[in-house]
Amino acid sequence: MHPLAREHLKKVLSRNEVVGSDESCEYYPCHFVGQDCTWCFCPFYPCGDEQTGGTWKRAKDGSLVWDCSLCFWIHRSEVAARLMQIFKERGIKVEDIERAEREERSMLNEIFEILKREFPPKRR
Repeated sequence: MHPLAREHLKKVLSRNEVVGSDESCEYYPCHFVGQDCTWCFCPFYPCGDEQTGGTWKRAKDGSLVWDCSLCFWIHRSEVAARLMQIFKERGIKVEDIERAEREERSMLNEIFEILKREFPPKRR
């Protein structure tokens, strides 16, 4: 996990509430006006699911990188709030997300699929 992502997720999970739109951010709106900025650093990155609007892009060095600039799904207020609720219910901390990234993503994949069933991604 990128250090900036780690610090952001620690802050978000310690607050235990969604932040809504952060119009004070110099990058706002990075996805769409009115977006929920709680999951600025997505805990599912890279999800690899093109239904969200993200796509695999070829980097200059030829490697593939997940481009989520067209993902609007995690930034919908109802998705952001539900994800926070699931993380609270399960007591998930940043360390749990990091462990899932390193070892196996089953915990994250399960939550991702729950959210997708409840809030199917819509392309803009």
